[in-house]
Amino acid sequence: MIDFSRIPKEIQQLNQWVCIRAGSKVPMKAFANEAASSRDPATWSSFQNAVRAVEMGHYDNIGFVFHNNDIVGIDIDAGYEENGLLSQTAAEILGLCQSYTERSRSGRGFHILVKGQLPFDGKNNRQGVEIYQTGRYFITTGDMVVFPYLIENQLAIDAIVDRYFQETRTFNDKHAMNVRIYNPEWELPKDGRVKLRPVYPRIPAGSRNICLTSLAGMMHNQGYSKGQIYEELLYANTVACDPCLDKRELRTIVNSVSRYKR
Repeated sequence: MIDFSRIPKEIQQLNQWVCIRAGSKVPMKAFANEAASSRDPATWSSFQNAVRAVEMGHYDNIGFVFHNNDIVGIDIDAGYEENGLLSQTAAEILGLCQSYTERSRSGRGFHILVKGQLPFDGKNNRQGVEIYQTGRYFITTGDMVVFPYLIENQLAIDAIVDRYFQETRTFNDKHAMNVRIYNPEWELPKDGRVKLRPVYPRIPAGSRNICLTSLAGMMHNQGYSKGQIYEELLYANTVACDPCLDKRELRTIVNSVSRYKR
């Protein structure tokens, strides 16, 4: 029996699950012997019901449906070289995301789940990499390889889109532009005093990584050191993000931004 217990609890709690039979990719309703749709929530079920349908022998696998709730799925078709080592593509994308990664049903590829947003619904680059945030589902195995937790990493998603889906990158969408720009607000002097820190507007959960990356990039361009950038991100994270990003994600942002020349 497949062990689904290592699938992140965060997505186990979502009512976005379907079932699949061996040798098929057609999503099925967990509660009826009928095809499900990756665009119709009425055909999905809870994680518990989907697992129960597999345990009862009605189906062989479960699948998670992406539904525009800030969870992005990345499918790497060829995860290994002939010598058994990670392929260059897999090594690069896994290293960028550092989020929940499991082997695909075939055992040859990987599925990565990471929190963030795409500037499009989803794409297949026809070169072994697919990425989706809605309208598709992944057969979910629970065969966790590395990174057991689902984290927010918009920086990684943007880097993957730029490298593997460059022809689809567009900034004409006004909302997408707004998501990627974060401007702290400076208050006017009062009683001759000037505040040393700006006011940081609240950052919605789905935009924490990209907003703090924007702040880090602005500070880096102005000549601040890595230590100074990290300290300011710690402060902004505390006052503007709810919930806060993990400190390791802040360090990842600082290290990534600081690699680039001013």
